[in-house]
Amino acid sequence: MEILQCKNCSTVIAVANDCIRVTMKERHGIFLKCVNLAEVEREYRDPSFSILATDVKCVACQAFLGYKIQRVEDPAIEFPKEGQFVMFLHQLDAAFQVHANDAAPP
Repeated sequence: MEILQCKNCSTVIAVANDCIRVTMKERHGIFLKCVNLAEVEREYRDPSFSILATDVKCVACQAFLGYKIQRVEDPAIEFPKEGQFVMFLHQLDAAFQVHANDAAPP
């Protein structure tokens, strides 16, 4: 399993397996789960897609990494869904691999 980290400070952000779709010419990834993010009060509304989202930043360095989808008003929209994260892939680096058969520490 590949771990993704903030390019600025190396804080763990997501597991690559949680990326369910890559969009916009591979600039954005839609993730089911992310960690170590802080939601910012500022909200964005996209009238063409009826989506309400908030900014998300790295908790360690405050780098702007993407958006968390708060509400999708058009049921015809397949991706992204409420609660998912749209992350800027150029802001993330592959950190390391964790293998399922690796022994856990005692």
